[in-house]
Amino acid sequence: MPGGPITLRSEVQILSPLFSKKKVRKIKLYLKQFKGIVPDKDLEALERYGDEFFDLHVLNINSTHLGGGVAELLSAIVPLFDRIGLEAQWEVMSGGIEFFNTTKYFYNGLQGQDISLDQRIKQKFKSVNKLNAVRMQDIIKNADIVIIHDHQPVAMINYVEKKQPWIWRCHADIHTPDRDVWNFLLPYINCYDKVILSMEKYKKKGIKPVQNIVHPSIDPTNEKNMDISEKQINKMLSKHGIDRDSKPIISQISRFDKWKDPIGVIKTFRKVREKIKCKLVLLGETALDDPEGPDMYNYIMKETADDPDIYVISEHSPLLVNVLQRASSVVLQKSLKEGFALTVAEALWKGTPVVGTPHGGIPLQIIDGKTGYLAETIDETAKRVIKLLENRKLAAKLGKQGKEHIRKHFLITRHALDYLKIFKEVLKKKV
Repeated sequence: MPGGPITLRSEVQILSPLFSKKKVRKIKLYLKQFKGIVPDKDLEALERYGDEFFDLHVLNINSTHLGGGVAELLSAIVPLFDRIGLEAQWEVMSGGIEFFNTTKYFYNGLQGQDISLDQRIKQKFKSVNKLNAVRMQDIIKNADIVIIHDHQPVAMINYVEKKQPWIWRCHADIHTPDRDVWNFLLPYINCYDKVILSMEKYKKKGIKPVQNIVHPSIDPTNEKNMDISEKQINKMLSKHGIDRDSKPIISQISRFDKWKDPIGVIKTFRKVREKIKCKLVLLGETALDDPEGPDMYNYIMKETADDPDIYVISEHSPLLVNVLQRASSVVLQKSLKEGFALTVAEALWKGTPVVGTPHGGIPLQIIDGKTGYLAETIDETAKRVIKLLENRKLAAKLGKQGKEHIRKHFLITRHALDYLKIFKEVLKKKV
């Protein structure tokens, strides 16, 4: 199919009627779990697209299979595509510590930090992209659409024979990127057929492909977001030595990354504790492509070593995330820079109020005073948290409104439909 015209399933039916009926039943059974959560019209649209794009081979490439929002999104959206009839594939590039040290420079630069790119860094970036393009050339050749996630593999397009639409999906906050980093990456970005960003304000002059906005999402049926019992919650907390009853829990769930401002979270908590007895849980992990993560984790451990009210947990556990977001009285998301912050959507989905900063995609999820609170400084954040801890009726109201907001705007079925519409657009040239 790559290199020639793409024939959609709705145009030429090559399946036997019996096989087609089995496929339809399988798709309906999978989508049934979303019934009552999302609008019926969205489920019907997914069925139609599943038929139209049946067996369409969509290849996703990113830099890590674990840790961070990109891996989280792919672990949800790829199986969904597969279950509605597409052939969805997810490949992870290989790089090594030196390469990921290099791409961390790029990430910090995209987020707005001043970065100096020397020739060694640029050459390492190019050479690893080339090696991965060669390694994956047969996989790429068989794909009908290729989606490259974030900056780490963006240059792979320069080292392949491009025979299908390529989409660059940027998950980072690129509102005010470092000029040198952006100017280095832009020629690669302009080789793509389409660019997908998380917010309107991330659109950039100089990008030649059409820029589409697709907000990230959560899957309400997976282990991280599904309903769980009070018994499960108490058991998991007890396993980690956290007493749920003695003091209210404040938490932040994020990668151990300076942009998530864990030290600011700790300072906020200590200010809150001056007025209300409470405890803080910092749950996170270090993404495999983030070499700065272990240093940040060690710094946090040193900073909190003598504080019995602060729990720092480094663990990849979707169930523990679910438990903690349900057990917390308030969830914080004190990001200094943020692509989107799915942890906000996750917490609001559990009906837990969130206090976050007005950065990246956080204000799309937290409508100040309605689904949570926005605050910039440590003092402002502490005041909002205290208000929610003192007024549990208000906290419950904001949590309830927050869950409904996430239901309407940030669930995976809407996310998948956004992607499928874009697939239709990029395939028009090939049909």
